[in-house]
Amino acid sequence: MYTYKKKLKLMKNKKTTSVCYTLTKEQSYVFSLYAQLFLDECCYTFNKQRLQESINTALDNNDVTQFKELTADYKKLIETNT
Repeated sequence: MYTYKKKLKLMKNKKTTSVCYTLTKEQSYVFSLYAQLFLDECCYTFNKQRLQESINTALDNNDVTQFKELTADYKKLIETNT
């Protein structure tokens, strides 16, 4: 079993107490899956926004080759995450 301690400071009597959370292996595994999904979603959103901004810049600059390269990257990103 995995034990995590969280210290809570009580403002009234200025005491510090510890609260223990015990997780089973299954719960720990589920939490790690949630964390991985969250990180994957953050990376996907960041990369998607970055590519969209770069595509818009290429359009503004009338740079056809860069636009084609970026849209190909954008299509790959969308295809791999659907």
